[in-house]
Amino acid sequence: MEKVLLNFNLFLLLIYFYRITRHGLHILQLENYYLSRYTNWMKKNIKKVLNIKSIVLLLIPAVMIIVSKFVNGLLLPGLIIETLILMYLVLSFKKQKEKKAFVVTARIKRVYITCLVLFVLLAVAANCLDYKIVLPIANVCAIFAYFFVNVVNIINKPIEANIRNGFCRKAKTKLKEIPGLKVIGVTGSYGKTSTKYVVNTILSQKYNTLMTPESYNTTMGVVRTINEKLTSMHQLFVCEMGAKYVGDIKEITDIVNPTYGIVTAIGPQHLDTFKSLDNVRKAKLELVDSLPDDGIAFVNWEDENIRNSKITKNMVKFGLSKDADYYATNIDITERGSTFDVVIPGKEPIKIKTRLLGNLNILNIVGAVAIADKMGLTADEIKMGAKYIRPVPHRLELRQNPNGSIIIDDAYNSNIKGAKMALEVLKSFEHKKRILITPGIVELGDKQYEINKEFGEKAAESCDFIILVGATQAVPIYNGIKEKHYPESKVYIAKNLQEALAKMNEILTRDSVVLLENDLPDNYL
Repeated sequence: MEKVLLNFNLFLLLIYFYRITRHGLHILQLENYYLSRYTNWMKKNIKKVLNIKSIVLLLIPAVMIIVSKFVNGLLLPGLIIETLILMYLVLSFKKQKEKKAFVVTARIKRVYITCLVLFVLLAVAANCLDYKIVLPIANVCAIFAYFFVNVVNIINKPIEANIRNGFCRKAKTKLKEIPGLKVIGVTGSYGKTSTKYVVNTILSQKYNTLMTPESYNTTMGVVRTINEKLTSMHQLFVCEMGAKYVGDIKEITDIVNPTYGIVTAIGPQHLDTFKSLDNVRKAKLELVDSLPDDGIAFVNWEDENIRNSKITKNMVKFGLSKDADYYATNIDITERGSTFDVVIPGKEPIKIKTRLLGNLNILNIVGAVAIADKMGLTADEIKMGAKYIRPVPHRLELRQNPNGSIIIDDAYNSNIKGAKMALEVLKSFEHKKRILITPGIVELGDKQYEINKEFGEKAAESCDFIILVGATQAVPIYNGIKEKHYPESKVYIAKNLQEALAKMNEILTRDSVVLLENDLPDNYL
C-alpha cells in the first residue's frame, strides 16, 4: 500500500512540477534564454515564484513522512495527506494567460528531456533507497520549481553551446557558398524592424532579396533565417541585428560579414542590461566597426547620440534637414499617409508617397532611399518601391473598425522616441475622440521612472482619455499625467490588457481613434 501511494504521489508531483516549470520556461523563452534576466524576473515576482500556500501544503506531509522515521503510525497518514494535497494542487492549478504563445522549440524539448531524466532518477531513488527522505526532497523540488528551470539550463549549457556553434558554422559556410551576396545590417535602439521592411521593399525592385522575418534579430534568429531560407538565388540579405549586451551585434557580424550597415538610433533602450548609454553606443557601433574598407555606414543624422559618436568608416548621413547628405523636404502628413521629397546629392529630388505615418517612418524611408541610390536603383524603381511599402504589423498600423472608429496599432513599439511620435500622430486627429491605451516603456534601468513620467506628460497633451495598463507599471506615467493637471476622470488604470480593452469598448464611439502603444508580454505584467 505504501509503495503504491509513493509512486502515485510521484506521478502527481511530476504533473504539478511540469505545470510550474512550463510557465517558468515560457518566461525564460520571453527573456531570450538569458539566465540573468530570468533571475531578475524571479526577484520581481517572488510571491509567484514562492507561493506560500503551496509551500505550506507541501511541507506538511513532507514533515510527517520524515518524522515517521522516529514515530510509528505517521507514515501512512503522511502519504495519504500527500496524495490529497497533490490532487488538490494539480486540479486547482490555473494555467497562466499567455499573450505571446509558448513555443515548444527543440531547445525546450531538450529541457523537458533533462527534467524527465532527473525525475526518473528521483523515482528510482525513492523506490530503491529510503523514500522517507527522497519523497520530501521531491516536495522541496516542487516548491522551488521556478529555480529548477535555472538548474536544468545550467546542466544543459554545454549541450546548447555545442548545438549553437554547429548552427553558426553551418550558416557561415552557406553564406560563403553564395558568390556576390551582399549583406545589409540594420541596427539601432529603435526603428530596426520598420527600417528593415522599408529597405527590403525598395531594394527588391532591383534585387532578389531576403530579410530576417518579423523581429528575428538575435544571433540564433539570424542563423535560423540563413540556414532555412537563404538560397543561391538571393543577391541581398537584409539582416536586423538586436542587442541587449555589448558584444551581441559583433557576434552576428562575425557570422554574416555585412557590406553595408544602417544605424537608426542610439538611445536609452535595454538599460537594465546595458547599464549605460555609452554601452548602448558601443554595441550599436559594432555594426559600423565590422564593415569592410569599401563598406558604407548609413546613419540617422537627426539622432544626437549618433552625431556625437566617432565614426571612421565611410559614412552617409540621412535625415530631415540639410545637414544630412540625403534628407526629406516638403513633408505633408495626413490621416491617409505621407508625401515628401527626398533630396539626393547631385540628382533630382525624388517625390515619395507612402501610407506610413510619422516622422520616424519618413526617416526610415530616407535611409532606405540613400542605400538604394548607392546600390544603383533608378528614381522610378525607388518611387515604385515606396508605393509598395506597407505598415509593419503592430507598428503604427492604421486599422478601421466596423463602427467607423480607428485603431492605431503600435503594440510592438517599446521606445520613448517611437512612443512620442505615435502620440503626435494621435494628436493630429483633431476632430476625433483620442484614446490612449498603454503600459508605458520597460527595460530602462534607473531611467524607467523618469522616462515614463515624461511619456505621461506628453500623453496629457495629446489624448482625450487615457487607459493605463498595470497598477505598478502605470505609476510614473500617471504621475506625469497629474503634473499636467489632466482630469482624473479621464484616466483609467486597468489590471491587464483585457480589462483595458473592455474599458475601451465602453467609451468607444464612431468618432474615436485609439492608440495601442506597447503591449507588454507576460514577463512584464
